[in-house]
Amino acid sequence: MRKKLLLAFIVGSCISAASAVSSSDLIQAHLFPRSIYFNNQHANKQSGAFELLNYNGSVYVPLRYMAENMGGKVHYDEANQDIYIDRRVNNLTKAEISVSKQADNFMLNLHSEKEAYKSNEIIHLWSSLVYLGEEEITVGHGNPIILFSVRDEEGISSDEYIETVLIRDQLKKNNEYKATLPLNVIESYNYNKKGRPDIKKFLEKERSWQLSPGKYTVRVTADFSIDGDKKDKIMKSEITIQVEPQ
Repeated sequence: MRKKLLLAFIVGSCISAASAVSSSDLIQAHLFPRSIYFNNQHANKQSGAFELLNYNGSVYVPLRYMAENMGGKVHYDEANQDIYIDRRVNNLTKAEISVSKQADNFMLNLHSEKEAYKSNEIIHLWSSLVYLGEEEITVGHGNPIILFSVRDEEGISSDEYIETVLIRDQLKKNNEYKATLPLNVIESYNYNKKGRPDIKKFLEKERSWQLSPGKYTVRVTADFSIDGDKKDKIMKSEITIQVEPQ
């Protein structure tokens, strides 16, 4: 098996940092060409982007790759050489704000963990679409069926990307779709607010998934069709949150 020299802090190899390296900082590890699975789903390792390494019986994987595939975000503070990992924890959460909109046999709910967040906190909103009808129906929709958007007081906004596929589901009474505000929607908003700069520099310089102090409107849109109806059904609901200095 081939061998390769690497920095001792290889877990952060996906984060660029300029520093002097002496011979005492080097270790020897083995390439470890294996597959990675998240919840039994094979992960795309982006062939050639990085290698798995085996050092003293432990497998080393780039920190950013692992964190982002588990729903987290990573930022490297080059000035202090610190690494920040932010991710939502799926604990039981109480909503301080909730809104619900009903249209025919559907209820669209939107919840926010807090009314006011600190600027260094993860923004946590979630939504659900519930079918209330008695008869079984078939619905068609894109992916995802519930879409989030973020807008500030100046009108700068970002919308969640929808995959243009047709998914058909059979629904019975009280069947429910659930979704959580993706952090990349906030990243996209911040990118727009900064005037769409060089994407690499933008992602390296700040924790781009956090909102700066201000007032924001978070909207959810459920867009779907029901077999037998001539028009698509579009439902919307929104919540206003405040972000305060940390």
